[in-house]
Amino acid sequence: MRIVRQGKGGKGGKGGKGDPGPGGVPRPARAALLALALLAPGAAAQGFEVLVSLSGDDALPGGPVRDQDLVAHAPGAVAHVAWPSETLSLLAGDGGSGTWPVFGDVDAVHDAGGATADQGLYISLTADEAGHLDGDVLRGGPGGFVAFRAEAEFIAASGATDGNVDVDAFQLDADGTILFSFGDNEASAFLSGDDPGVVKDGDVLQWMPGAAVAQVLLTEAQVSAMVTLALGSASTIATTDTLSLARDPQTGAVLFSVASPTANDATVFSTALGGSVLAGQAESDFGFATAPEMDALSVAGSHFTALTASAPNPPAGGSVTLLATGAAPGVPYFVLAAMGSAPPKPPLSGWGGFVLAQDALLDACWSQSSLLLILPDGAGLGSLSSDIPASLPPADVVLQLVAPPWAGQPPRGSNPLLLELAQ
Repeated sequence: MRIVRQGKGGKGGKGGKGDPGPGGVPRPARAALLALALLAPGAAAQGFEVLVSLSGDDALPGGPVRDQDLVAHAPGAVAHVAWPSETLSLLAGDGGSGTWPVFGDVDAVHDAGGATADQGLYISLTADEAGHLDGDVLRGGPGGFVAFRAEAEFIAASGATDGNVDVDAFQLDADGTILFSFGDNEASAFLSGDDPGVVKDGDVLQWMPGAAVAQVLLTEAQVSAMVTLALGSASTIATTDTLSLARDPQTGAVLFSVASPTANDATVFSTALGGSVLAGQAESDFGFATAPEMDALSVAGSHFTALTASAPNPPAGGSVTLLATGAAPGVPYFVLAAMGSAPPKPPLSGWGGFVLAQDALLDACWSQSSLLLILPDGAGLGSLSSDIPASLPPADVVLQLVAPPWAGQPPRGSNPLLLELAQ
């Protein structure tokens, strides 16, 4: 097996716009990322990081983004994939079948943070899949994703008369208050937005703790008025759907994104000042290659070095490049692997715990740790490329980056990542 380390001064891996793999960073893109980081060294501290997902595939300077990936972005920094699809598949679990679900699209997200990052992650999906409904809000943690609020509960809380709703925006406040919005207009037995007896897909609903029913917090027309004011438009901008919701941790304002006839469908808006753009979180600030639509949004509650791969199913005789993003510059990170995951132990800063099963593969990684090293550059980027032996039988492996205690800092860990080798 040939292993190539790429950290400070390296060429980068495969990937980038026009390249075949989503995980690597070619030299021009790495240079651009480093330049941006150096131009705004203190910018990220002036705001907070958000977590978003798109309604379609796109690309960032570091490589492609799929609509089921979750992207992290702080003001003045470069956006990057923080929760790749391969991590969500691992968290969903295979139920012992050896078949891992690959979600088609994450439609809503809330990141509350937890003992481990997955325990604070809530998502909703665009379509019914993997045994879940598009109106369910799922929570991660031990045992995989389970329903935190089932579709039937949202139907009852909103009075939807057709017995079928799609939750496409979700925010959970610290006191248990839920904000949500639907993917379609819904006739209601007791709620009205702009039209009598109708909850529009642009309306924002509020569900208070202990309450049996929700109430309309914002109508679609009010959302349109706020977007119009935020963009300084002389004519009313008629938004067609409220796509995501979050809460500003500094002001308490509601944050949201919309579908609209503008070039701002991936802009984070705020109810502050009657309607404004969240500083540093306009669509143009993210660095997406096209004009995407943001259909999931949360304030990031977890912060960890992100591990992504150039391919989820590298073939026998092929290769794979692993990319570390948001790592501590100059701190050694080791790529470790096991044939499965285990309860988190010991604790690690970042993801929250070491989650690889103790097995022969992990023992082999420890014995070859000097070959499995990523040394991040000044922008916190590093990569490792490896050839897959042609004789390798099909195998599912779980990877995690681990950094030892360094310069007074505790040991750190990345998100775990599932790779289905030779399949």
